[in-house]
Amino acid sequence: MLFEDIKAVSARDLYWDFKRFRYPKEKGHKLVFETNGEYDVYNTSTPFFIDGREVIAGRTELRSNEVSRTVFYEKKGEKWVRIEDAPILDLQDPFITWIGGELVLGGVNVLWDGDRVVKYTTDFYRGTSLYNLEYLFSGPLNMKDVRLVELPDKRIAVFSRPQGQRMLDKFGCIAKIGFTVANSLDEVNAEVIENAPLLRDHFLPDEWGGCNQLHILKNGLIGAIGHISWGETVKDIFVIHYYCMVFAIHPDSRMMTPVKVIAARECFPEGPQKNSRAKDVCFTSGLIRLDNGKAMLYSGLSDCEEGCILIDDPLLEYERYEFSG
Repeated sequence: MLFEDIKAVSARDLYWDFKRFRYPKEKGHKLVFETNGEYDVYNTSTPFFIDGREVIAGRTELRSNEVSRTVFYEKKGEKWVRIEDAPILDLQDPFITWIGGELVLGGVNVLWDGDRVVKYTTDFYRGTSLYNLEYLFSGPLNMKDVRLVELPDKRIAVFSRPQGQRMLDKFGCIAKIGFTVANSLDEVNAEVIENAPLLRDHFLPDEWGGCNQLHILKNGLIGAIGHISWGETVKDIFVIHYYCMVFAIHPDSRMMTPVKVIAARECFPEGPQKNSRAKDVCFTSGLIRLDNGKAMLYSGLSDCEEGCILIDDPLLEYERYEFSG
């Protein structure tokens, strides 16, 4: 069902609901990237086809820091191999969508002062090829998880994710998801994103999350694939827990469904972690819907690897909804 407001449920309760009702029968597997063993590749885009190739954009960095670059890799057999002559962008956590027949690629542009983050923005590029990508615009200062999708009538749905001290001061919470619709891509800018009206209420006050990928469903709803997160202090270390989640929203009425978890880190093989706080991180990249009622879900793993897993298509449930208006 769709609701004007949804009641926030703790990420832990959503996780246990997932364990009971939607836990996959088989674990996923890890993507293999050829990087000469020097760099980690994680928090990638979903695979896409461009320039006659199957491509993935991957956050690529040393294990020792978070100074990241987005590198394009081509699928060759069971491996992803760097496209040597493709551009390299100074972005974290790349993602893609298609608007007006063009690739729109985004990611987080971080300004560093040594090991300290000074500021960051979500930057967008567009082009018909990897080789003609041009800078489009930047989102609001210090906002991640900005996502766009083209509606059937060519309007642009915009999801935002304000967080931080201003949200604590005004709403007593870490983060919320905002949503608005622009008439065209040319109308989308930092001000429009910043002023996107907030949705209620995906997260408890001390939890956070955001949208990672958007799908237009057959009945006009938007299926939002994202993440929901919480943290706890364990032996003086603030450990974070990230789960893949999904919900749907009607772009005009703003009515939406509750959040449900669709994957967790344990659904994938064990492996290394970026640091002592990131072991249980499953940072959603997005999913590819298949024709057999299944979907391939992609996710970053423990901030140093990327995995994928075959799951029941979580958007089918929303696509069956019937409504007027």
